Amino acid sequence: MLFVTQQERLTLTILGGLALAALGILAWQQRHPPIRVEPGPLPPYAQWDARLTAARQLDLNTATIEELERLPEVGPSLARRIVEYRQAHGPFRRAQEIVQVPGIGPKTYEALQEYLTVR
Repeated sequence: MLFVTQQERLTLTILGGLALAALGILAWQQRHPPIRVEPGPLPPYAQWDARLTAARQLDLNTATIEELERLPEVGPSLARRIVEYRQAHGPFRRAQEIVQVPGIGPKTYEALQEYLTVR
């Protein structure tokens, strides 16, 4: 006859429960293999998102005053200054150069950044 104390019985019960839980986890992992995503063509909505993003961007070197006025934070006088700056200094090489236009600071550039491109 085995004699075990109350604490030993509790410890064995906990260890048995943990062993059963571990076996259950192993069985579950074997029943449900990990999901694999295989590369393939982009879904139509992803192509639409890319086209929409491209359509929202405005080329600083070809934009008219009217097109520039549609941008956030840009009114008629600021749009005119952008075009005048471009005519005086030549085409923009990077979109960040727009901060050199009088009236456009870092905050305004931050608001415009996603809409600007230079091709």
